[in-house]
Amino acid sequence: MTLSEHIAQVLAPHMGQATATAVAIHVCAKFGAGGNGDVAEEDQPKLADFLRRGLVAYVGADKAAELAAACLKKPD
Repeated sequence: MTLSEHIAQVLAPHMGQATATAVAIHVCAKFGAGGNGDVAEEDQPKLADFLRRGLVAYVGADKAAELAAACLKKPD
C-alpha cells in the first residue's frame, strides 16, 4: 500500500472516499512522494502539520492531530 492509499484509507471515514483520495494525492504530490509513495523522513513532520491544519475544518483540532499522526503510521 502506498502512502497515498494509506492516507486515503485513514481519512475516508471522516470526509468521504472521493475527498480523502483527492487530499491524499495532493498531499503526497506536494511533499514529493516518489514512485514508491514514500515521503522523505525529514518532510514527514511538515506533511503531518499540513494535514492537521487542513483537517481541523472537518473534524476539529483534537481529532485532526490524531488523524494526521495516523496517516503517517506505517500500515501493518
